[in-house]
Amino acid sequence: MEEERHNWIVNTKVLYNFISCISLPHQPLSVEFLPPMPWKREPLEDVSFQYLACGLQEEPEDKVSLYLIEVAMPTQPLVEGVRCYSKCIDYEGFPIPNYREPMYQCVSKGELSGDINRIRSHAYEGRCFLSAKSTDVHVYEVHQGIKEDEGMHKQEQTHTITDLKPCMTFSDHEKEGYGLSFHKGAPFLGSCSDDGIVNIWDLSCGQRSYTYRHNEGLNCIEFLYGSNRAIAASEDGTALIIDSNQPDVAAKTPKVEGAVNAVSCHCVNTDIFATGSTSGMVYLWDYRNMSKPYYDIKAHEGAIVRLHFNNTSTSLLATASEDSTICVFDLADDDNEEDDDMGAEEEQTPDDLIFTHTGHMEQIYDFCWSKEGCTETFIASAGEDYCLQLWQLTDDVLDYGDDMNNDNET
Repeated sequence: MEEERHNWIVNTKVLYNFISCISLPHQPLSVEFLPPMPWKREPLEDVSFQYLACGLQEEPEDKVSLYLIEVAMPTQPLVEGVRCYSKCIDYEGFPIPNYREPMYQCVSKGELSGDINRIRSHAYEGRCFLSAKSTDVHVYEVHQGIKEDEGMHKQEQTHTITDLKPCMTFSDHEKEGYGLSFHKGAPFLGSCSDDGIVNIWDLSCGQRSYTYRHNEGLNCIEFLYGSNRAIAASEDGTALIIDSNQPDVAAKTPKVEGAVNAVSCHCVNTDIFATGSTSGMVYLWDYRNMSKPYYDIKAHEGAIVRLHFNNTSTSLLATASEDSTICVFDLADDDNEEDDDMGAEEEQTPDDLIFTHTGHMEQIYDFCWSKEGCTETFIASAGEDYCLQLWQLTDDVLDYGDDMNNDNET
């Protein structure tokens, strides 16, 4: 294991535009980039300041369950000579040129009971909401937990740590779970749990607007873009289409091998979604015809715990697994219209997998893509090794994927 770690560190300079690893005092279980907000710090030369939330494992002697962290992130790829994995002010990884502050600054903390298995965020009309899921669902309006010193220049401001306080708490679940999703257009929040219950909450009034109980546990939920429907990942190997105007399931995918742990909707083609299963398989589905997946990939040997389409790219999909890796796939040729000659049984093409992140020493619990355009291919990941990592695969990898796809088109 030590030799593998050493080899990975040596190779970081050719694998990543940027990499940083920080060991947290609490076990991180979930991680989420907040959306860009007007009250964040202005960029400093080639450094962008963004907010990252971490949900933590409950510890008997410490009630801290949430971190809200301001992170400094380079907006340009580091030159080769700077890509030297080393000990920096508060982390290990590549140093940020001409930046003398800590990269990670905790600006707020929250206290809740139970493990925070999932956190999600979204902005509605300039108001940033963060939600945390254990058994109950807690909702925060984030600016309420951030205070900045008055009278200082924006590029020199400091932050005072204040406690995050929920503005809403929903207590209708019977068991813990991982399912949490904000609607992209309207202020609704969806949740699901091991109890098989799907709830949809109207944040404008703080009331539950819909509920449904499935006969199996549910692991993940995502709203379909521009729709009153959501997709829920089930232990029975199906993905359920939940319509808030119907009391029962509107539709569902055929069963696949293993439980479905994760689901993600494409950022542009709103009819396309992906599911990840405990068998390590990724399935791509077309909402207009769910009789079978139109493409599949054997992504991992271990169970997939999370998968996310990139927030802006039309072709990037990443998956995280209990095998301690995160894989990035370029699906440029595969996420468009269904190809009649490409069935679910077909083996993956070599072009799909473009990068495997092996920086964690233990299994991955969660990851997320950055939500800002200047850092759109940055990923934050958290694992059982207590590490929070921020990393960006090298442009050479992305350029190679583009070149291969262009070659296939000629």
